[in-house]
Amino acid sequence: MRSARETRTRVTHVTRILLFSTVFPNAAQPTHGLFVRERMRGLPVDDVEVRVVAPTPWFPFVSGLRPGLRPQVPRAETQDGAPVLHPRFLSFPGILKCLDGLLLFLSTLPTLVRLRREFRFDVIDAHFIYPEGLAAALAGLVFRVPVVITLRGMLPLLAPYRLRRPQLRFALRRAARIIAVSESLRRDAVALGVPAERVRVIGNGVDPELFHPLDRTESRRALGLAKYGPLLVSVGTLAPRKGFHLVMEAMAKMKHRGHRWPTLRFAVIGGNGTEGAMESELRALADRLGIADRVIFAGPRRGEELARWYSAADLFVLASGHEGCPNVVLEALACGTPVVATPVGDVPELISPASGLLVERDIKSIVAGLDAALRRAWDRDAIAARVSGRSWRVVGREVGEELLAAVATFASERPRPRALTPVPSPAPTHPPLRERGTRLERSCWSPSSPGEGGWEGAGEEGRGDEGLGRIAGIGAGLRETTP
Repeated sequence: MRSARETRTRVTHVTRILLFSTVFPNAAQPTHGLFVRERMRGLPVDDVEVRVVAPTPWFPFVSGLRPGLRPQVPRAETQDGAPVLHPRFLSFPGILKCLDGLLLFLSTLPTLVRLRREFRFDVIDAHFIYPEGLAAALAGLVFRVPVVITLRGMLPLLAPYRLRRPQLRFALRRAARIIAVSESLRRDAVALGVPAERVRVIGNGVDPELFHPLDRTESRRALGLAKYGPLLVSVGTLAPRKGFHLVMEAMAKMKHRGHRWPTLRFAVIGGNGTEGAMESELRALADRLGIADRVIFAGPRRGEELARWYSAADLFVLASGHEGCPNVVLEALACGTPVVATPVGDVPELISPASGLLVERDIKSIVAGLDAALRRAWDRDAIAARVSGRSWRVVGREVGEELLAAVATFASERPRPRALTPVPSPAPTHPPLRERGTRLERSCWSPSSPGEGGWEGAGEEGRGDEGLGRIAGIGAGLRETTP
């Protein structure tokens, strides 16, 4: 057991982190943004204390118009013993998206103010450049704390928009540190004017206790699948950019192309989300292509069961239009499953010729890639060994270094408060304020102008939110004395 002195020393050096992200698991969406929570869990527990603010988008009547798009999320919950707040923010569905950053900031500011009173966070850890990055940058100005922004794939999609590009530049400029989950995102940030030394590439990680090779036959039996026959698996939100429809069209061509793969099946793991709700469209597509009996809509699945799906598959397929560092690829590789994927985000760095194939995002290329990969004998143990050392604990340690560096740099750049120096003043020619007023006047009497005596050098603390409170109190006292 630590002594009292040791405990005080340890607490003094704990860095208080506010994690800010609209993508975070909740009671209504338990698999939404698992990678954000896993990275948080990987942070060095002895050096940091974390609180989570995970806002949820809201707009009147949208839940009734599009069921499942924006489910009802509790305003607050506890995960792993830690409080998680879910304030709502106004977000127009499909239009005026250039206002999301400002609306997110304004909607969550009251929650941040209340949280600040009990948890004086030292740094804001914001995930995604927009809207979270912009909102966090504005909050950092209000609370005078540094901001670290993690780029996760949206930057190249948003930068071309004329109304959002200045907002992205502002957020990147205000960030003390920037973490890019892929080398391509680092290049995008530098292209927008960010100094290269402020950007560090830290990819995602994987939980080796959950994701490791399992016996394929046993995995198929546990999932109720046929013992034989090729199986493709793809995981993600049922949104257009994930490319499930492309894999299904490629699969239909492979089924009828000389009956080379007549028993090929495709498991779609995931559900509707804020990015898209395509389940009904995908089911209709499967019927139209004549492969409805070969497509399995398994819905969202948690880690333990997800590992079985990866291990049961012959190939993992990702036909996405854009990504950062897709965790599903890392998880599949950790289970020893070869990957066929489009060259987006960090995918080219994750896949080697020994662990998968890269294909262009068109039907012909996907068909050729799947056909070649299914015909090849893969060393699944060697595939798993390639990513076995990339755990969330390793990632968390690297992220922790950036957060602590941001706090240290911010503290060194802040103006140091000057020592309080008494300023002599001549004898007053009128009765002191404290002799002709109420007790409130006497408590507020603290002249600071050169002609009235007082203290010179308010210091940084006197100019923070506590200082504003003191100024407001003095103003109220003076108003009470007005005749």
